[in-house]
Amino acid sequence: MNKSRVSILLCLGLSLNVNTGWADQHATAQAMIPQAELAAFDNVTSVDIKYVNNTVHLLLGKQNERASSLWYLSSDDQGETWSKAIDITQGQTIQARMSRGNDARLAVQGDQIVAVWMSYVEGAPHNAGPMVAMASHDAGKTWDSITSIADWQGPHGFFAMDADDTAISLAWLDSRTKQGDGATQGLRYSTSVDGGRTWSTNITLDERSCACCWNTAQYHHGQFYVLYRDKDPSDMTLGVVNPEQEWTPLSTVGDFNWDFQGCPHIGGSIAFDDKHALIHSTVGTGHSAHSGTYYLNSVDQGKTWSQPHRLGTETSVHSDLASGHNGEVIAAWDHITETGFRIDYARSQDQGQSWSSPDSVSSSDVRATHPRVIAMVDRFLLLWTEGKEKQSNNLRMITIPFGE
Repeated sequence: MNKSRVSILLCLGLSLNVNTGWADQHATAQAMIPQAELAAFDNVTSVDIKYVNNTVHLLLGKQNERASSLWYLSSDDQGETWSKAIDITQGQTIQARMSRGNDARLAVQGDQIVAVWMSYVEGAPHNAGPMVAMASHDAGKTWDSITSIADWQGPHGFFAMDADDTAISLAWLDSRTKQGDGATQGLRYSTSVDGGRTWSTNITLDERSCACCWNTAQYHHGQFYVLYRDKDPSDMTLGVVNPEQEWTPLSTVGDFNWDFQGCPHIGGSIAFDDKHALIHSTVGTGHSAHSGTYYLNSVDQGKTWSQPHRLGTETSVHSDLASGHNGEVIAAWDHITETGFRIDYARSQDQGQSWSSPDSVSSSDVRATHPRVIAMVDRFLLLWTEGKEKQSNNLRMITIPFGE
């Protein structure tokens, strides 16, 4: 595939119908979650996942012709079996603007769970509306609406949320203080210290960011790290909010100097490895000389980064990664083929210094995109959404045991 076609796809937000495929030659190293247990995972438009206290927490968004809905379920056995899916919006008629790359998000703090998503407003620019949030205070059994986290009631989106023992924090994009030319937005932040019941005054972390790339956030040692796509240039930036609510931009992750005035709809990922004092990251770029998805790591808490290592080919796009307690790292990405998108993953047993050859895990007759991966007790859980052309998408997942 030539570079001009890749550039066109980036400008279009990669709205391509594609085919992908299950690879059975590696079946001994992978365990597919029984499809009988995935009946609730059909018609999925949004996915978020957290692994907290040996429990997998999953938030799924669904859409039909009448309304949207959000579903919560969990697994206590590393994804082998799942709880009954709970419609957290049951009894409500909601319209949500959810899609892969602009997913509803959740955060988990003990029995406190918060979910947030963008509302759909017919006729508004991009049909985008203010955020909507719900919370559970009994480990996901019951849910209630909570007061808006945002203190500006324009459209909000591209959420990133996480929690530790003391706080639940959310970062998102909105245009309340739009600066510069084009459809620019800024990176905002709020935090809750009472399980999501009340939220702090919003803080602007960066006045000018990319308008529509997903953000990633993770707590680590009491600090809230945020990875987002910046502007001028359009490379990924990592920053951190400390316990005193002070924001510090740390570095550019993958200094490609990509000058792109549109929105590529590509974010990145971060994972922490305390055993080896590393931050792992994947980032995507459409720079003509560097197009693709790259892995990097930092040995100094995100101040500087290793040389980028390309994952897959120049057509690799959306990515995620996870680090196991044994130091193994797994990265997953989708990439453009002649017929569409396919999911690949690779592993590193030496903290990102070298990588295995990519394995393909999605089937040849579907469109498979936006992989997510988490590390559990002794295996990784890799999941993505897939669907045939002009049909709804379904959630699919496999488990991958840690290496020796």
